[in-house]
Amino acid sequence: MVIEKLNKKKEYFQDFSFEYSVGNDGKLTGLFWADEEAKRNYFAFGDVVGFDATYRTNKYRMIFVPFTGIDNHKRCVTFGAGLLSSESIESYKWLLHAFKSSFGKEPNVFVTDQDPAILQALPSVFSNTRHRLCMWHISQKFTDKD
Repeated sequence: MVIEKLNKKKEYFQDFSFEYSVGNDGKLTGLFWADEEAKRNYFAFGDVVGFDATYRTNKYRMIFVPFTGIDNHKRCVTFGAGLLSSESIESYKWLLHAFKSSFGKEPNVFVTDQDPAILQALPSVFSNTRHRLCMWHISQKFTDKD
């Protein structure tokens, strides 16, 4: 149903893009989408991209992964979003390839948490992009150590 809706949206909006993957059982394993406004935001403010996955907090128990940045007014802007059925290295590689094919341009920096799968997936897809850890996640580690 969701793929059908996204296909219709793509018919009406020229700059809308999405990719999806389905497992052997026919269930959705990955979905990435970016609309026209997200793409404008990315080309204007996409030098630094952050993404952080939620953990199965939605009805379908899928992991939501928003790709975000900061505009010149220091407001958060969205570049795209994804849903994954697992947080494996292969799932993140698939999602990052979908992001890359939608935009065609690598960001200068990706800011993420310390998820081991992301740490391995990022350099294999974005070889020219620097990876930095989110300061919030680093500071949380300090409080854990006290």
